[in-house]
Amino acid sequence: MLFEVSLFRTGKRLDAVVLASGVVCVIEFKVGASRYAAEDVLQTERYAHDLRNFHGVSQTRIVVPVLCAESAPKKPVRVRHVDRVADLVETNAQTLGAALEAAAGLSGEAEPPLDWKTFQDSPYRPTPTIIEAAKALYAGHQVADIGRGDAASDSLLSTANALQDVIRRAEQLREKVVCFVTGTPGAGKTLLGLDLALTQQQSTHAPKALLSGNRPLVHVLTESLAADKASRTGIPKEQAKRTAEAAIQNLLGYLKQHHQDSKPPEHVIIFDEAQRAWNAEVGKKLLGRAQSEPSLFLAILDRLEWACLVCLVGPGQEINQGEGGLALWGEALFQSAAEGRPWRVLAAPQALRGGADVSGPGLLAGNPQTAFRVDEDPRLHLANSMRAFRNERHGRWVTLLLTGALDEAKRVADEMSEPPAYLTRDLNAAKAWLQRYRRGGRSTGLLASSNAVRLVAEGIPPAPRSNELDAIGHWFLKPYSDFRSSGALETPLSEFGCQGLEVDYAGVCWGGDLLWQEEHWLVRKMQAPHWKRVKAEDRQRFRLNSYRVLLTRARAGTVIYVPPGNDDDPTRRKDEFDATAQALSRAGCRSL
Repeated sequence: MLFEVSLFRTGKRLDAVVLASGVVCVIEFKVGASRYAAEDVLQTERYAHDLRNFHGVSQTRIVVPVLCAESAPKKPVRVRHVDRVADLVETNAQTLGAALEAAAGLSGEAEPPLDWKTFQDSPYRPTPTIIEAAKALYAGHQVADIGRGDAASDSLLSTANALQDVIRRAEQLREKVVCFVTGTPGAGKTLLGLDLALTQQQSTHAPKALLSGNRPLVHVLTESLAADKASRTGIPKEQAKRTAEAAIQNLLGYLKQHHQDSKPPEHVIIFDEAQRAWNAEVGKKLLGRAQSEPSLFLAILDRLEWACLVCLVGPGQEINQGEGGLALWGEALFQSAAEGRPWRVLAAPQALRGGADVSGPGLLAGNPQTAFRVDEDPRLHLANSMRAFRNERHGRWVTLLLTGALDEAKRVADEMSEPPAYLTRDLNAAKAWLQRYRRGGRSTGLLASSNAVRLVAEGIPPAPRSNELDAIGHWFLKPYSDFRSSGALETPLSEFGCQGLEVDYAGVCWGGDLLWQEEHWLVRKMQAPHWKRVKAEDRQRFRLNSYRVLLTRARAGTVIYVPPGNDDDPTRRKDEFDATAQALSRAGCRSL
């Protein structure tokens, strides 16, 4: 038995841990309590799931959460587990012993119990959600405090330190510097941006801001930060929200405010998902001037005496027409240099040369002779996924799946400790699977492509549009008992609503807009009353990227629902969905 067990870096402390053969019991005592309070239930369940997900030796045992409310009514003792975490056992002072005996009987394995020192010395590597991380940073913690203490967080800390050095140098030498940070989906790029924008103990006191064109992301983060700060400090939420909105801003609003002649107050700008920057044609539509977003940014920041622009770049995330990728930034940098305004560039090698890590050409595409200083820094590439903490190769599997390399995807899946996704043809079964995992505050939710318009025939309503910010905020921030929340499993989110955010367990509802046919993915759009094949290569790429976003939103597990189809409806042919389900199975998805 261990008492007062500290979970380092989180500030949590477990009242007691009891170790048996193949079993770890975590006990939360409520001395004098006469009821099993909902907040105590949630607290105990969270402890158990934290051990299951992030504590080394606990991942190989069955974890049993026990809430002991000393004077509460007696309840029957039942110990059942799903995914090696038992349902919460509610006991009082008299029934605790029976609960521990029942827990000890769970393991049929003849393995010896852990000794206390092995348990205590086992690594604990928590991976916060982006919302949890933002709250911690806003409360004054450092990125090192909330990392996992492994290679992924070491890499993140190394990149953060490198950027701090760049910002300090830019301020001292009055330089104009642009940094390109690349990384796989879920590697922590947005977390890095939040660290730069929100952490105050940095090398410079110059104003900083994280800019994102992803309005749902900005809304969800600022709402959660404001609510958290208001609850911690007692200040009005609106006041807390103004502070959060200064640090995390809508990108288009920033450009509209400064695209004429005004100087921005921030010397350090972090541009999230910079590969999604739009071209001059889109600039004409949005701002009335035929200027690309990269060109406009460089022109605005060039008005300052010094500036540091940090561009966070992810692969395969472009989902809108007119998003130009890194090559567009290269064009803007060459044009600025030609006009006598050269910027110093620091970039990961992947950003300069392009390729799979950035899903396209790099900064120097078509311009091998640089007209400005370029420094390579391998520290500016984040290679380790932090989001999919159970399957670190999940991002690689998604890439292979969507490029049609099903056999290679299967080989990657076979190397994983758990399947990359489960597969079902029954929507109720998918929802039941998700409901089992929403214990202990875990988030669950349905996701669907914005073009999967015939899912409504399967009982899946349309997702909120990306400008319906309140609906998206409720989806992420409300408890599952609220019908507006993700955990209620009533309404899906599309790629536009969930990009940059995450849930613990996702149910991806596959639509008729992307089907497997003749050994490749067939992209379609609805032209009522029929589907029409999409031939334009850029639009095909955007659709595949939409599914990439959906398939990489889950931190712990994904179930894919492929409709059974209905031959009475030509828009939902059974054979088309059968072929798609077979392709997913062939790629390594396991039947639910």
